[in-house]
Amino acid sequence: MRKLAFVSALIAAGAAHAADQTYTVTGGQVSVPVGLTVQVKTVIVSDVSTKVRLLASFDSHQTLSVNMNDGENAYLSWGEGEQDRLHMRQITDNKWMRISNGKTMEGDLVFPGVIPPDVKKVSLVFNPGKSGDDTSAPGVTVPLELRQ
Repeated sequence: MRKLAFVSALIAAGAAHAADQTYTVTGGQVSVPVGLTVQVKTVIVSDVSTKVRLLASFDSHQTLSVNMNDGENAYLSWGEGEQDRLHMRQITDNKWMRISNGKTMEGDLVFPGVIPPDVKKVSLVFNPGKSGDDTSAPGVTVPLELRQ
């Protein structure tokens, strides 16, 4: 019976994985005056979460580091209200997404929840309400057009 449960769990996991939608991104790159460049490579939507593959580089003459996820969690947005947002799960060993001058970070950001299937334009927002020349936590909004 335990073998059957294990095999069933593997089949269910495979079925969930098969349902993932991988989107290529049009646009997906923004640079802000403080020296931060953010590029989104792909967006993957599963049954329970949305994953964004991100590359961020920081080169500045103004400061030694910046936080990309400072006072408010980064989020994906496709409308005006809270119901049209997915907030990012904080990264365990770098919850502020601090990036040092001269460095590049690459990795997957996880957003619990899913983007509705009919949505084709979203924005990835870091440090909402702040300007792109903020030397501690620059505001960055990356517009994304999702294509299969």
